[in-house]
Amino acid sequence: MALDADDEILQDFLVEASEILEQLNEQLVELEHRADDSDLLNAVFRGFHTIKGGAGFLNLNALVEVCHTTEDIFNLLRNGEKSLTQDMMDTFLQVLDVLNAQFDSLRALEEPESASPELLQALSAMNHPDGAAPAAAPVPEPEPVVEAPAAPAAPAAPAASDSDEITEEEFEALLDQLHGKGQFNADAVGA
Repeated sequence: MALDADDEILQDFLVEASEILEQLNEQLVELEHRADDSDLLNAVFRGFHTIKGGAGFLNLNALVEVCHTTEDIFNLLRNGEKSLTQDMMDTFLQVLDVLNAQFDSLRALEEPESASPELLQALSAMNHPDGAAPAAAPVPEPEPVVEAPAAPAAPAAPAASDSDEITEEEFEALLDQLHGKGQFNADAVGA
């Protein structure tokens, strides 16, 4: 996939997802001291979910892969099916390093590299309530995004989604949350 510096959606994604990535870094540091904080676990889950959705929309499969698996682990944590350990925290910090490197590649208009097989296997092993993963657990390929003509959007009730894609409404709500309602100017990002 060729990355285009003039692609407004890519530029918006870089700005918004970079801010989320910074928040994730701070939230993971807090989580080391407040491992049972359900609000914090939910916030981290939503951060990975939002980055994954935007990356899926842009067909950035390397980001989708690492975010999807990490998001699934945080779903187990926030539902009480797993307990946070120091080994998990160390792995999550490696995930942030990979995501930062992937974002550096995107900013340079280069296709980001996938996470290492070792990191993906470590995440896969954590992604089970009992901690046991199949020896060679394959990571599912994300579904390709098929562009369709724009149709009027039906109002949707805001709800947590297990979809790999972020809706336009979720993206707009994210922009409003980060910049204030009606304050984000997409034209200024591409300039």
